[in-house]
Amino acid sequence: MRLELKHISLAGVLALSAIAISPAALALSPDALRSHLERAAPEAAPGKAPALAAAIREFYARRDYRPLWYTDSRLSRHGTAVLAALAAAEDHGLNPALYGMPQLAERVRAAAADGQADAELALTRAYLEYAADIASGVIDNPRQVGRMFRDAARTPPAQLLDGIAASTDAAAYLAKLPPDTRRYNDLKAALAKYRQIERSGGWAAISKGPPIKSGFRGPRVAEIKRRLLVTGDLKAVGDAEAYDDALVAAVKTFQHRHGLAADGNAGADTLAAMNVPVAQRIDQLLINLERRRWLAGQLGPRYLYLNIADNELKIVENDHTIHVARVIVGQPYQQTPIFSAMMTQIEINPYWNVPRGIAVNEMLPSIRRNPSYLSRNGYMLLTRSGDNASAVNPNSVDWSQIGRGNFPYYIRQVPGTNNSLGSLLFRLPNPHNVYLHDTPAKNLFDRDARFFSHGCMRVENPMKMALLLLAGQDGGAWTEARIKSIIATRALTVVPLKRPLLVHVTYLTAWAEHDGSVQFRRDPYHRDAAVLAAYRQAVRVR
Repeated sequence: MRLELKHISLAGVLALSAIAISPAALALSPDALRSHLERAAPEAAPGKAPALAAAIREFYARRDYRPLWYTDSRLSRHGTAVLAALAAAEDHGLNPALYGMPQLAERVRAAAADGQADAELALTRAYLEYAADIASGVIDNPRQVGRMFRDAARTPPAQLLDGIAASTDAAAYLAKLPPDTRRYNDLKAALAKYRQIERSGGWAAISKGPPIKSGFRGPRVAEIKRRLLVTGDLKAVGDAEAYDDALVAAVKTFQHRHGLAADGNAGADTLAAMNVPVAQRIDQLLINLERRRWLAGQLGPRYLYLNIADNELKIVENDHTIHVARVIVGQPYQQTPIFSAMMTQIEINPYWNVPRGIAVNEMLPSIRRNPSYLSRNGYMLLTRSGDNASAVNPNSVDWSQIGRGNFPYYIRQVPGTNNSLGSLLFRLPNPHNVYLHDTPAKNLFDRDARFFSHGCMRVENPMKMALLLLAGQDGGAWTEARIKSIIATRALTVVPLKRPLLVHVTYLTAWAEHDGSVQFRRDPYHRDAAVLAAYRQAVRVR
């Protein structure tokens, strides 16, 4: 069962914050706040850790102990904005109770003169916890839980405090705390939409039965129409039991939103996706909002964004997608890792240095049966990694003495039409030793689920991407004709990128497009359950 977050009336919080604190209350003075901070014992310091307590003390010292959240006998505009943000934390999938709401709003409003220092600092702590969660994620260890390559970067508390204090519009400052704001906000809107669907009763499951196609009639067709009406894929029912053209178009829309073959027929995969309960879809949206927060401060203005679960990459520049391509990624038992790295060069006619695991586990049995397997497939047998001069004749090796634990060689595939990397490789140095590259097996791009590699990422139409990345470089010398002429030589040519490209390899099973369409994908690496369990634990009151 999904953890229910207690709804807090934003209007009620704002009304509370607008009321005068108390007719007899005096303004919180700098001297009173300073005295309160200095009297606090170390174990009662304002903050959960010494570093946080020190940041709060230093912040108020820098501003001569002037309160941030109070002005005279009322909440300041900054205080009102923060209380409103805390009350609306549920919109981000966070629990307002984590930040003391709604009791904190009443406490701040009702504080008498001698309690205002406590209330000031309580709101400061709540703001810092909220800001850190909303900017970097509520789960503390995404590297372990979500297979992230590193834990999310937490914004220093001093930066959060100085930032909001210096802002002339605190509400606008708070709105910019989440990462990748537009895409994050689109996903937040999707969460609100599906929560409303749930409040309205969700959708009923389609009855069990065989696949249904265009031209069919019957009660199960009516069930499909009612199901698609709920999510807006179908606009009007028409003849309730007729699988008509309008339903074909609606099913195609649904299939597109779920990464399925858009043939307009309600086959087994499509029916299974329709029958996923709305509560489960809400959980997907919640954990993918969290995954978005883990990318805080990492995207940059120009980057390549590859979503493993979607088998697709996008190149984004100044928040506009300028290139889209299908990709083939790692099999579930040889997963493509999540990481970020800088693409530094393009290699035309690359060599493939076969990983040792592939060499001894997959190729060695074929070599032992017939050593000519290597030359027949364009492989060299080397005694030194990457050194063609160290090549030896496979037929001179006593393969009966060579095994998985005794393999003193390196295998390298020469450039050519059969090279596993194809004709183009996009090098992005990283500890996982994976990269983007072409492939001779281009027919696999026609598959809906493209999980076939050993971990590297094969790119559809790599020439188009290479031309985009090399546009304007070297006076426009890198044309398709020039690259093709180099490919024809079968000689390795390395082209350093004068504008290196930041690459983010990610894993999202739900997101929203800017047109409002909500996208869901299957969980090929079975990671959602662990993230959901950690999220549920994290949003409970600490």
